[in-house]
Formats: sequence, C-alpha cells, structure tokens
Amino acid sequence: MKGNVVGIAVLVILALMLIPLIPSVHSTSASTDAEVTVIFQFGNQQVMSTNIVLPQDNHTAIKATELAAQQLGLQLDYSWSSYGAYVYQIGWEENNWSGTGYYWHLMVWQNGSYEWQNSNVGASSLILHNGEVISWVYTADNPNWVPYEGSLAYPGHYNVWATPRGNTNNTATGFYNVTASDLIWKFKGQSQWGFSSTPVFGDGRVFVADDNALYALGINGELIWNNSKGAAGYYGIASPTLYGNYVIIGTLDRYVRAFYINNGTVAWETYIGEDITSAPVVDIVNKVPMVFVATFNLNSTGKLYALYLENGTIAWNLTLMGSNYFGIPAINGGKIIVPIAGIEDTNYNWEPPYGIECINENGTYAWNYTSSSSVRSTPAIENGRIYFVTTGGELISLSMNGSEIWSYPIGTSTSSPSIHNGIIYVGNYSGYLCAIEDEGASASLMWDVKLNGPIQAGVVYSSGKIIAVTNTNDGTLYVFNSTGYKILNYTPQPENYILSSPIIADSYVLVASNNGYLYAFGDNSTLPQINSVFHETAYVGQPIRVLVNTTQEYQAILYYKNVSGDEYHAVWMNYTNGEYVGYIPPQNTTGIVYYYVTLVDSNGNSISSSLQTAQVNQEVPEFSYIPVLIVALVAILLIRNKVRG
Repeated sequence: MKGNVVGIAVLVILALMLIPLIPSVHSTSASTDAEVTVIFQFGNQQVMSTNIVLPQDNHTAIKATELAAQQLGLQLDYSWSSYGAYVYQIGWEENNWSGTGYYWHLMVWQNGSYEWQNSNVGASSLILHNGEVISWVYTADNPNWVPYEGSLAYPGHYNVWATPRGNTNNTATGFYNVTASDLIWKFKGQSQWGFSSTPVFGDGRVFVADDNALYALGINGELIWNNSKGAAGYYGIASPTLYGNYVIIGTLDRYVRAFYINNGTVAWETYIGEDITSAPVVDIVNKVPMVFVATFNLNSTGKLYALYLENGTIAWNLTLMGSNYFGIPAINGGKIIVPIAGIEDTNYNWEPPYGIECINENGTYAWNYTSSSSVRSTPAIENGRIYFVTTGGELISLSMNGSEIWSYPIGTSTSSPSIHNGIIYVGNYSGYLCAIEDEGASASLMWDVKLNGPIQAGVVYSSGKIIAVTNTNDGTLYVFNSTGYKILNYTPQPENYILSSPIIADSYVLVASNNGYLYAFGDNSTLPQINSVFHETAYVGQPIRVLVNTTQEYQAILYYKNVSGDEYHAVWMNYTNGEYVGYIPPQNTTGIVYYYVTLVDSNGNSISSSLQTAQVNQEVPEFSYIPVLIVALVAILLIRNKVRG
C-alpha cells in the first residue's frame, strides 16, 4: 500500500511539472458535406471561381471540375483512358502542346504551408474533402521559371484584377455581384495631384501609383509598403500590372521596373529612355514570360519593347507608326494590338497616323489599321473581334486580321470599352454611357444614359452591373443594371476629377480620384463581422496565439510580419466555439510583430481587421516547481502518517 501511495504521489508531481510544457490543443469544426472551391485561372489572367457541393458517391476533382464549369457556364472537355480523366479544354482555352505550350495544370491548395502545389495525381484520382480548394491554371511550363508560382488567386481572395482592364484581352469584365452602396475605407496617397492611374488587385492586395510612389495596400486599405521608385510614368498616368510574384510599371524616370509583390523591393529595372503612359502587358512566348511596353515620344513615334520578365533584359523593340498614349495594348493569340494616338506636337495637337497596329509576339509587324482620328484609349478583344473608340466619335470593330467589320457613331471618346457577350459598354465626352450590341455585320444602340460629366475612364462590367465614373470637378461613381437603370451614384469627398478607371477587388469596387484618395465601396450588410481581434502575451521563442471573435464560421487568414521581416506572411486560422484561433510562428528576438486578419464568406465577401501590433517580450516567465514540490511532499507525509495510523 505504502509503495502504491508513494508511486501515485510521484506521478502527480511529474504531471504537475509537465502541465506548462503541454501545448494547447484546438479542435476544428467539421462538416459531413463535401463543399469545395474550384478556381479557373485563364491564360489572359482572368480568374473565375465557385463553391460546389460534391455528391456523396463521388468526391473526385474531376467531378468538382465538372460541376464548377457547369455552374459558371464554361465549356469543359475531357477524355478517359487507362490513366484516368484528361482535361484538354476549359472555357475558351484548349491545350496547345505543339504551339504555345499552354495546357491546363491542376493545383491543390495546402493550408499548412499556405501555398499552391501541383497535384501529384490526375483529376479522377484526386479525392477532395470538405473545405478543400483546387485550381486549374492555364499556362506553359518553364524549367527555369514557373509563372504560376505565387498564384494571384487563393483562398480568401479568389478574385484577381491583374491588369487595369481586368485581363490581357482588356474586356474589363468581372464575375462578382458587387454592391457599392457604402464607403468601406479610403487611402490617401502622397501626391498633390492625386491619382490618375488605375489600380490593380491580386495576391489579396491592391497596387496603385501616383507621381510620388507605388503603393501596396491590404484589402482593408492599410499600407503594406510603398516605393518611390514606382512613381507612375508620364506625370502619374501609367498604371501597374501584376504577374506571378511581380508588380510591373513604367515609371516617371523612363524606366520599366518590376517589384516583388511581398515587400516592394526592386526585382529589376530597365532604362527605356522614352515616356510611358500605359500599363505593361505580359504573355508567355515560346514558354518564356515576356513583358510588352508601348511608349510615347513628343513630336515623334513611339516604340513597342519586349523584355524578359525574369530579369528585365530587352529582347527586341519595334518603331510604331505613331505614339501610344494612355491606351493599353491587348493580347490575343500571339498578337499584340497597340492603340496609336498619332504624333503630338508641342502645342498638344495630335497629327496622323492614327489607328491600331498589330505586332507579332516574336517582334515582327503583322498589320496596321489607319483611323481618321486619334485612338487614346484601350482596345478590347472578344470572340476574335477588336473593339476601340476614336476621338472623332467612332466605335470600331475589326477582325483579328485588321479588316474593318463595322463602325458606329458614339461621339468623341477616350473611354475604354467593356465587352460582355457581344454588348459593348462605353462612355463619351458628352457624358453619355452607352450599351451597344454587336449584331455581326453592324451594331445598334441598346440604351444610353446621361451622367453628370465626361466619361473618360474605362467602363467596367461585373455580373450584370455596369460601373462608370465621370471626369468633372464633382467626379462621380455610377452603377447601372444591364438595362440602363441607375442603381446608385456616389460623389467622393472632397470633390474632384476622376480619370482613373474603376476596378473590382474581391467584393469591393475601387475608385481612385484626383483628390488623392483611393476609395473602396461595398455593402456593409453583406460583409463578414469581426467582433474583436486580440492576442495573448508574446515571448521570444513561443508561438503568438491570435484569437478572432465572430458570430459565424467563415474562412479566416492571419497575415503577419515578423520582427525582423520586411514582408507579410499568411497562415490559416481554425474555427471553434465562436472564435478563430491562429498562431504566428515563434520570434527569435524582441520587437513588434504586425498582423491583421481577413474573413471571407462563401460568396467572396471579405472584411479585414485594422492593423494590430504584438510586443514580443524577452522570455517566458519561469515556472517555479518549488511550490509544487512542497505541496507534493506535504501530501506524501500526510498520506504516510495516515497509513501508519
């Protein structure tokens, strides 16, 4: 008896000593339903995604892909063999091994490492579980540089607007049912002239430039980094573009620069020596990612430059028939469609030639189309047709070989059109927003509405809504439905001109103004709710526990910057009993850790907390075993006395 009692006492002592060393265990909620997310990332950088529920008898990735394509209205073609299912076409993109080298890659999201990984099995062999995410990426392999590393779409931020016009076809179409009824946040830039360039969105971040700097913001509007070398080219007009791990922009000092998305450091810089007024575009040529930049020269013609994305080295350049001004080149089927404004003299008059010039991606001339007036906006391509406007008042449609299909009078315009299913949405100097239908051999007006001033920025279409802004001293954001009925209008304060085009970022509409602010509009009633964000006391060498109190279960991502780090990292958070729990990895020194949390619901609506700080202290207070030992020894003595008695 005595030996048993002493043995039990010793075990109690050991247990008490080990209590502070045992880590907390947090369970995650689970559901019997297999609801998964499928993302499609097309070669033109357009992204579509949806959530689907898998039938109980089939949880394969090919079934998820089939249901997702059906829900999004995308064509899906695949075949079966002894190796399983082989996907060769999704939507308009078909595998092209012998030509461009593009084909569909199946990738699987890894929650633990917070990254995409290539699937090591085929779509028919990959079994999915509730909450998992897969992505089909249409790209080309390159052994030395894989373009889809650091994919711009991922859980929590399925939407991507990687170019100022949404994709390299410049159609400016989104697939979110956005509502811009409330001002969610605004960000103030550094320039006294405000913003004239258009922002872009990817990797969960917003990138925008003025003539002072390039800024990277969280989706909550908090500044992540800025770099003065990223000042937008030609008096703040040039816009950035995103590709892989880079944000690329033509800068005020006549350089093309690539910055790392995570921390804003310069990856490479190439001196062009010519003014840049539009955004670069990126495409893969012979399995090598290339950057294409069109230039403007006063009293002279511009050029088209091709640079290697990996290091910025110039591959070739060609002299254009005139200068490019503000209009972003479009890319389709190995062709670069460059808008030509003409030649501007010192009195700001534009002289011919004007029009569209088509350049092959290998650096040879294909064709040119001469218009009767200047083209100072961005062309768009849909279903093998090119659409653009002229300052002379024409909306023109060309075939991909440069022949004119039709011309329709709309009034003087430098507004970039948005195209969706053969309907062209575009504005003009007189303040009319027009919806024009392509009827094949001709075009017809469906409707037009008068706004409060000239529409010089590009128009955007997203899930049945048309978004436009006016460039007047009380510049205003407008949202219409597809019949031309006005849903809302909002005039940002302080009032000023709006030359920047609106974009879609997750569930927000972003608008940059000449008043120096970037605005995010959304619907407060549909956003996830964050009740509180807090962290436990942080010590060197120990994980930092972060907790988020909320009323519902969403997806939650914890973004943090290490004490000694210069970029944000992300970890997944687990939901249990009304709160999310996440852990920032141990820090090896004292200092400040910055972090914030983003919640995303199943419809893609997201909300982010404000930026939080955690002070990392020197060490964990030592646990004193002496009181425990004293209590245990007293207990042993009492037990022994009781046994003897």
